Amino acid sequence: MLLLEYLKTHARARYLSPLQPVTTPSEFPGRVTIGELSDSVLLNIFRYYLDVAPRLWPRLVHICRRWRHIVFASQRILHLRIFCTHGTPVLKTVRHWPVMPTIVQYGGTLELGAPAPEDEDNIMAALKRSDLVSSISLTVTSSLLEKLSSIERPFLGLEELVLLSQDGLRLTLPSAFRWGSRLRCLHSTKIAFPSLLQLLSSSTNLVDLQLHEIFDPWHLSPEALTKALFGMAQLRSLSLHFLSTAIYLSPPPSVEERIILPGLIRFNFRGVTKYLEDFVTRIDAPHLGAIEITFLDDPIFGVPKLSKFIDRMEMHKSLRRAHILSSERAISISLILPGAPTCIKLQLFSEPLSVQLSFMARICTHFSAFLLNVEDLRISATRPSRWMDSLHSGKWLELINSFTGAKWFHLDGNDSTSIVRALQLPERQRELALPALHKLYIAQPGPRYAPLRKAVVSFMTSRRLSGHPIAVEYERLRHISELRGTEPISQQITIETLSDDVLLNIFRYYLDASPRTWPTLMHTCQRWRHIVHTSPLGLSLLLYFTPGTPVLNTLGR
Repeated sequence: MLLLEYLKTHARARYLSPLQPVTTPSEFPGRVTIGELSDSVLLNIFRYYLDVAPRLWPRLVHICRRWRHIVFASQRILHLRIFCTHGTPVLKTVRHWPVMPTIVQYGGTLELGAPAPEDEDNIMAALKRSDLVSSISLTVTSSLLEKLSSIERPFLGLEELVLLSQDGLRLTLPSAFRWGSRLRCLHSTKIAFPSLLQLLSSSTNLVDLQLHEIFDPWHLSPEALTKALFGMAQLRSLSLHFLSTAIYLSPPPSVEERIILPGLIRFNFRGVTKYLEDFVTRIDAPHLGAIEITFLDDPIFGVPKLSKFIDRMEMHKSLRRAHILSSERAISISLILPGAPTCIKLQLFSEPLSVQLSFMARICTHFSAFLLNVEDLRISATRPSRWMDSLHSGKWLELINSFTGAKWFHLDGNDSTSIVRALQLPERQRELALPALHKLYIAQPGPRYAPLRKAVVSFMTSRRLSGHPIAVEYERLRHISELRGTEPISQQITIETLSDDVLLNIFRYYLDASPRTWPTLMHTCQRWRHIVHTSPLGLSLLLYFTPGTPVLNTLGR
């Protein structure tokens, strides 16, 4: 077992031939060849190897007969799969392993290219083995869509399905394209299913459901969708995105029966407010931790029901940070618990700044229970200089006044001057903005931002005269604490202040990419030399003897 643990720590098995000796530490006197290891030990080594590189199992079966026997006798333990990707000779591969589960990967995401016409025969050869296909990630083209109608049997063993329409085309799959109850992940972008609701009703093991670019909300109404989601106790992530051109008319009021989604922790929605309002009134998700909403219309009338839906989760008690991001075309507000995935993000698209700020301020009035506990307020406002106007200061003040408990205020962007001026408008002097504010963090104004310096000084003076003085810190660089999501610190961190444990972890990542360059670290300083010398096993240090290496001199050290 000690030898096995050593091999786990130093995952060298993928580079060893059957007769190559394995160098062991001092606990193992002598030399042990890999051919002397038992089948169970080799099986564990193979498992670690294939966890990192699952596609490379054919290399193991071509080493020797013994390895080939171990691999094929342990197909389930090693999770062996046939990967059908670009350039894979599917027909030849299937003939060699006719009963092995298959994974089809030809696109499926924007980063991966669509299948070429010459790939379509390979795709169909793999998909026609429908009872053995466990995963499909596919970019559907118009020509491929015609061929999919030849599939007759359902994909009963399918666990993951990712479909993407090429070039944004709206495609509808043939009715024969079906799956069984084992499906756990469904991602669809601009792809329609003739009997989607019926298929979802039978997919009770779904964990991740993502339907994007839906162009017909009537066929996926809130009432029908909630009925299809009923019984999905394992569903953890739900994402619904509708096209901006989709039109939804709410049906007549009816008795709303709520369903409980006990496992749901992430909810993402993009569409019209009325659909969202009808949907959230029909579900309960007691463990929901991350919500992202993008409104494609006037969100005011649907926000009250949304706030009640979120309030049932009692998330507002832990949210401590708010980040408002305003750009040329959109504005968003994120309520965050630092160091945790809990987050509420609301976003709307609108080009006039005045409309952005008015809508967001009215939204915040419905989320006052969430904003009371916000202590860290951050605003990033960037827009073309021709759009910056001091007349928007009143709109900014209306929005900022929702955060009465904010103690720290971070401000960034070229619209910062308007925001600072908003905090000390003459007509609002009786009502103090941000009464709990202790400190303002703002980017260091350059020579061209003299108005910002003047506005900051005026703001500090007005706060001091009102009996609520604040401190101001100009941030030259982004602090490392902000990148980690912790509270801000007032000093820069240099590499000398890092502990030995932190440096050791940095060295490990560095040597994983360049294992031969560890002598460079030793010649930096005595402290680094000591860390490297005292951690040879943790850093997996090796001596590399190559042409031109002074072997005797190196061994003498």
